[in-house]
Parts: sequence; C-alpha cells; structure tokens
Amino acid sequence: MVAEKITQCMKPHGEEGKQTIENMNENHREISEFAFECITVNSNAKILDIGCGGGVNIKKFLKLTCNNVDGLDYSEVSVAASTKQNQKAVNNGRCKIIQADVSNMPIENESYDLVSAFETIYFWPHIQETFKEVSRIIKPNGQFMIAQGTDGNHPDDEKWLATVEGMKVYTTPQLEKYLLGAGFSEVESFKKENDYIIVVIAKK
Repeated sequence: MVAEKITQCMKPHGEEGKQTIENMNENHREISEFAFECITVNSNAKILDIGCGGGVNIKKFLKLTCNNVDGLDYSEVSVAASTKQNQKAVNNGRCKIIQADVSNMPIENESYDLVSAFETIYFWPHIQETFKEVSRIIKPNGQFMIAQGTDGNHPDDEKWLATVEGMKVYTTPQLEKYLLGAGFSEVESFKKENDYIIVVIAKK
C-alpha cells in the first residue's frame, strides 16, 4: 500500500493548512535564526519574502529596515496568515502580501534590494528559470537569500522526498550552479556548525 502524499507543505489550504503554517512557524525557527545571522540588512532596504507562510520572517525584517517589507505566497491561507501576523504594518502601508506564483510574479523589474526564501524553493518549478524571475525583480547589487534545513545530505531527505508532494532537495553546489546560471554575479554559502542547515546568498 502506497502512503498518501503530504500536500500541505507545498500549498497550505483549508483548516489543516492553517495548522501547518503554525507548525512551520515553530519548526523553522532555528533555520530562520541562522539565516538572520548570515545576512546584513541595510536599514533602508526594501525587502520581499517569497513563500512567506505565516509571516514571521516579514515581522523580523520589519524591525531591521525602515522601508517596506512585502510577502508573496500562492497559498490563500498563507496570505491571510501573513497579513494577520503583520496587520499593523499592512495598515500603515509598510507591508503588502501578494498572492501569486513565484515563477510569474506581478512585480516590476528591479523593485527590491533583498529577496528571501525560507524553506520554500523545494517546491519551485524549473528552478533555474524561476531564479531568473527572482533576479528580474532585484535591484542591481541587490541580494537573494535562500535558507533551508537540508544541504542535500540530511539523513531524512529520502523520507521527505517520498512523502511530501512536489518536493525536491538541492545541494549547495547545485544551488550555486543554478544561481550563477540565472545571472547572479556571485554566490556565498553558509552551513550551520554540526547541522544540515544552509544559507545561500546570491548577489545580482
């Protein structure tokens, strides 16, 4: 008997999706903390968090910049959760949450200084082409930060790939290759000591 695939990670939906987002906020905390240690955020940076989920990383970024911090997710449940998490900033015009697909974003060229993606590129289609779409919306000399809980060598990778719908895991060298192929000028990577968590930062 084939086990039923887990669908909520790829696109949270319904009541179960709301619970999934709450779980992600908690389970991804260590990854988020390490990522924020690796990135330097300019106090005037305009930021977009792709796959914003429950909006906790938007909230962190809002404390580091006086500019706008926006979110993008193609899950209606995630958009609602991110909006609620950052309601004050949304009301003040410092944050907008966009419902859209990362492979075709309704965003003007060179709009953001920093774009982030926490635990989400596993589900992106045609990864190098999607990285090109991310590059399009980043300003010259801007940055794209990827944070994920596996460097492609985690002992649980095979289990996740077998059970989580639409998931694909990338190693650090693969990500560097795809990012440079998408037009980024340089790529720097960080690995948490004694862990599998990685952060990859590409400069346009």
